[in-house]
Amino acid sequence: MTLIETDPSRSLLGNTENILYVCLDLYPCSRWYTLCQTLTNDTSEEKKSSGYVLAPLAIPHSPHARPSGLVAVGSNIYNIEHSSCVSILNCLSHTWSEAPCLREKVSSLSASVVDQKIYVAGRICKGLYYCKNSFEVFDTKTQIWDPDPIPCEYSFVNPRSACIDGKFYVNAGTNVVAYDSKEGRWDLDRGNMIDHMHFDCYCEIENVLYSAYYGVLRWYDTKVRKWRSVMGLLDLPEFHRNIHVRLADHGGNMAVMWRGDLLDSSPSTGFYKKKFWCAEIALKRRLSREILGIVEWCDHVLTDCNHMVS
Repeated sequence: MTLIETDPSRSLLGNTENILYVCLDLYPCSRWYTLCQTLTNDTSEEKKSSGYVLAPLAIPHSPHARPSGLVAVGSNIYNIEHSSCVSILNCLSHTWSEAPCLREKVSSLSASVVDQKIYVAGRICKGLYYCKNSFEVFDTKTQIWDPDPIPCEYSFVNPRSACIDGKFYVNAGTNVVAYDSKEGRWDLDRGNMIDHMHFDCYCEIENVLYSAYYGVLRWYDTKVRKWRSVMGLLDLPEFHRNIHVRLADHGGNMAVMWRGDLLDSSPSTGFYKKKFWCAEIALKRRLSREILGIVEWCDHVLTDCNHMVS
């Protein structure tokens, strides 16, 4: 499951509404949805609903996608696969096209965007004893990969990345390193940023890194290099240690989506329901080291019943 928002100034001509795309990464292909609000005439307190649902999109031939390889630039969503293939989803026409591939296949990767350039940190493994880093930069304006790879002495074993202050941050073993494209150098982050960059349960909103690791919403204070809890959130349901949690920037607010699996009403059928929930949280900074979260709405947005119990 992946949440990703396209740039409203480019996504729909004459429409400034933020559009949140949701990808359910089901092998061998992926299903795509958009978050939209429907009108309802039911105003009873017991059945009161936000009206938000996930609406399915008819996007043919969607390739398999993973959260770490999906990034949005303008009205396009780029899907970078471990096989080295790169495809582009045009969010105006909902059609796919091909882009130049990575140089080599990678065993793991993570992509983020800085100034309309896609930075991809990966790990190339051939056999049991040969592994090396892969770090490539794709210019979305020219549609060309930089000709020379960028070396890094730290190992990208299972990379997770984010972009803050115009720098590309990526976890490298027990450390987080930041690539400064203007200076052309790597810097070691000596804080504990890596502690909550796991399971793709994190995102960057207005230059602040947020995480939902172990069911607690936190933000990373770059001045003192430590994680702090988002205050408030009394109306947010608990999702405990659910690894199926995803965060995204939604017009400056935080979109939080999580999954809860339930057995069907007839367990003998061997099917279970995947229920998806979503909340939108307004973020307000109080003083210099406190961020308050206010739940604007929270609702069940999709039930998917077509999965066998393994």
